[in-house]
Amino acid sequence: MRYNPVRFARSAAAIGSLGVGFAAGATAAAVNGNRRSGSNLMSVIGTELALAAAGVNLNVYGEANLWEQRPAIFAFNHQSQLDMPIMGALLRKDFTGVAKRSLKANPVFGPVGYLADVAFIDRSDPKAAQDALKPVVEALREGTSLAVAPEGTRSGPGVLLPFKKGPFHMAIQGQVPMVPVVIRNAGEIMRPHSYLITPGTVDVAVLPPVETSSWSGDTVDELRGAVRALLVGGLANWASASST
Repeated sequence: MRYNPVRFARSAAAIGSLGVGFAAGATAAAVNGNRRSGSNLMSVIGTELALAAAGVNLNVYGEANLWEQRPAIFAFNHQSQLDMPIMGALLRKDFTGVAKRSLKANPVFGPVGYLADVAFIDRSDPKAAQDALKPVVEALREGTSLAVAPEGTRSGPGVLLPFKKGPFHMAIQGQVPMVPVVIRNAGEIMRPHSYLITPGTVDVAVLPPVETSSWSGDTVDELRGAVRALLVGGLANWASASST
């Protein structure tokens, strides 16, 4: 792709805006002695500034489903690095996330993840990963929601990889609903392994919560399949998903 200085400058400004949000949140956390309040401020300021700097707008369907039941696990399809500010802008407050351990050393995501109490997991060590997720389950029980990509890695536009079981076990253990979030075209605005963002509009459909209170560890595969089917259907039949 031909070099575009304006696009490059916008993308750099978006990344810098996340740093501004972190600085504001970290300051608030230090002053208030409350990391959660700092994380909430970081989410609102950082993500809104980042999306505005990049020239990205969100066209959200089913917005009421973001607030109908909280805490909840918000399960989204993972297309690009743009998903992080998108989910931050949608959820706004009282949420955390799960990420691969290598991102802990990332100069942008590492500090943001620390302030937001993100669980960094080592997928090559199942026991260590399971232990790292225990605080997330406790946070769910105490009222903090979770944003998670069940695919575990970026898939790209129009593609949905197999889902990991971890988020569904956490929903059952935390006794919280799962809310499927269909991100239609973030991978077109920011390619899966790119740092450059193209200005445009990202379409998002937030589907109704899926109750998990009657589920158990024995039926986790059924829950995983049901939620994945909703996301697959939302991507394949956007008109239906956007009418939610």
